[in-house]
Amino acid sequence: MKNYHLNRIINLRSVEAYFLRTGYLTPPIYCMILIDYRRPSTIDDFPYLKNIDGISEDEFGDDNYIKALLISSEEVTQETYDELCIVAGGFFEDKEECRWNFDVEVIDDFKKKNNLNDIFPLLQNILEKYNCSINVDHIPIEKFNFLSQE
Repeated sequence: MKNYHLNRIINLRSVEAYFLRTGYLTPPIYCMILIDYRRPSTIDDFPYLKNIDGISEDEFGDDNYIKALLISSEEVTQETYDELCIVAGGFFEDKEECRWNFDVEVIDDFKKKNNLNDIFPLLQNILEKYNCSINVDHIPIEKFNFLSQE
């Protein structure tokens, strides 16, 4: 398994985002976004599980649902997907009443998005696509001197 260097670029109450790099100070190859919806999970969060015997839509869900997204400039192999899923899982494996899933968004021009000014419009588009109402465009730049931008 590859070692990834994680560089947190945003830390809010319900959203965190990280650049993933293969080496220290190398350009990011991925961006991982974690969206905490702070609501119980539903079967609609996992459409690929619908209509499978033994999975009841009425009894489905835990106390919280988190979406992990990976932005990549190109399709990832199954092996890379599995490795990156393990990286995301490290944030959630000790949360017993939390369901989460992991998706990859391929965005061609991500390769050019390796600083905060370039990544925020892309992050905002992803958050809107996944029904997260946080507006990262309006975070004052001086907040990035702190661990949290809240």
